[in-house]
Amino acid sequence: MRDSVITQRAEFKDTLFSPLKVTWFDEWHPVLDEALQELPEKDNCPHELYRLLVQNPGSARKRTALVTERGVPIAVVGLRQTGRHQWEPITQWIIPGIVFPAQSEYLIPALEALGLDVWVAWWRMEIPPPPSRQMRYLEATPVYRMRCSDDFEQYWRETKYFKTIQHKRNRCQEFTLAINSPGSAEWVIKNWDTKWRENPTALSPAISDRIIAAKYLEGRRQHFTLLLLDRDTPIGGATNTVHHNDLVAGVIYREPEYNWHGVGVRLIDLVFSFAAENGFETMDIGGGHDYKKHWYPS
Repeated sequence: MRDSVITQRAEFKDTLFSPLKVTWFDEWHPVLDEALQELPEKDNCPHELYRLLVQNPGSARKRTALVTERGVPIAVVGLRQTGRHQWEPITQWIIPGIVFPAQSEYLIPALEALGLDVWVAWWRMEIPPPPSRQMRYLEATPVYRMRCSDDFEQYWRETKYFKTIQHKRNRCQEFTLAINSPGSAEWVIKNWDTKWRENPTALSPAISDRIIAAKYLEGRRQHFTLLLLDRDTPIGGATNTVHHNDLVAGVIYREPEYNWHGVGVRLIDLVFSFAAENGFETMDIGGGHDYKKHWYPS
């Protein structure tokens, strides 16, 4: 089943005027802790985790903006530099359902006030992005979700993909599955980054933040890494984050020498089973990438 929900990505251009006051910090400051206490806290991104992400040095420059109106905090905006003049929220594609801590009605005004070019993934947000004269680009991507109460295998038969799934199950039957084994999230994330990053000599800017978030949320039972092993050797894995009562796919990696076994297909198959067996409402594997269409009827 293809859900009508979309993920949206927007770019906000810089501005020369805003009624809001923006104070910039290159390092964490106690005033930011005080401001966070006055802002709503997301269940899957407590203020403690947000502070850890901002404070993590990583491989990219970070800045934090305290946005106030008449002295009252309305947003704390942690940004990661992605280009010479471009930035993104530190939660981007790492924690669903949050751009940064803010009073809900001030999310867009705070972005407008920053005076920077900011790319924003409006990922699993409760409402579409409100209109803004400073939004100069908007792209919408259909998102694939399936209710865990549905019959997965029936859908896969409709897409004529079930035979492939069965075939990979047979080829992977000697492998074992581990859930949240020590170091598994970091192993998957780093190997995934190594495979796909543009610069082969340096970690991607957000990778250390992704690892910090995974470890933190794992301790709260809000992040699950499924790892396939050949005896004691990791051969592939998939990370997943809990948002509300949904399981949201993160990144996936498999060792190239196990391509014949179809480890990638087997991992996605196992993730669906894990979501259903653990009482999640939906399984969300996001949008984009042609392979995802095999898991849902058109």
